[in-house]
Amino acid sequence: MKSILVTLQESGAFTAFLDLIRRAGMEGRLRTEGPYTVFAPDDDALQAVPRTELDSIRDDADQLIAVVNYHIVPGVHSVVDLLGIRTLRSLQGGDLVVDVVPEGMTVNDALIVETNAWCTNGVCHAVSMLLLPPGIGVAAV
Repeated sequence: MKSILVTLQESGAFTAFLDLIRRAGMEGRLRTEGPYTVFAPDDDALQAVPRTELDSIRDDADQLIAVVNYHIVPGVHSVVDLLGIRTLRSLQGGDLVVDVVPEGMTVNDALIVETNAWCTNGVCHAVSMLLLPPGIGVAAV
């Protein structure tokens, strides 16, 4: 088993999210701290965000850190655990809403597309879109 950071790197499907993590200076946190549950948008999810809007997040250090932290929840929450949870408090401080829908499970309306990538310092779930905390003016499409 590997850390959250190495697990995301080795999957090859999260290069854009890893770039946000690196720019936010949070690689160390996801390599050694935890335990965390990470809702990681895959590259397809981030390609759906207009480039100008994603650049706006990248260029604003406070927004960037807030967005990355919004994808991380303290503790380990498997998909089975999520079935009994309605809200989770992110490291950013905002709540993430978990819902069961006909297609599966969502967090803030983003479909969880892959579940339970177990790591030494937590678990990762891949999500279908970038999660944006309240107050961030960029809208994912």
